[in-house]
Amino acid sequence: MADQNRDLPLIISEILIEMHEVKDSIYAMRSDIRVMQSDIRIMKEALNSTAEVVLKQQEHTNNILTVFQEESKNNMEFMTYSISRALGQQQTVNQDFEAQLVRLEQRHQIV
Repeated sequence: MADQNRDLPLIISEILIEMHEVKDSIYAMRSDIRVMQSDIRIMKEALNSTAEVVLKQQEHTNNILTVFQEESKNNMEFMTYSISRALGQQQTVNQDFEAQLVRLEQRHQIV
């Protein structure tokens, strides 16, 4: 029993040394965790900032596309109107031509 008690201070000393090393390791891990949390916050802020820029660019692109779509619609309406008007004028010219042709044919048949 005396031999066991003689080794007891050495065993306790080794346990205390290991506990101190574990404590230092825990403090180091806590420090590493704080650094990682800080890095995560920085990355989150950068990601949010990037998302805001992308969103603004998307809104700008959508606005440009809306303007182009409106211009295209207006151009199509104008072209349709112009073609219809030209066709109407052509029909009038054709009718006048047909009427003149009929008059000429009638004149030549009479003579």
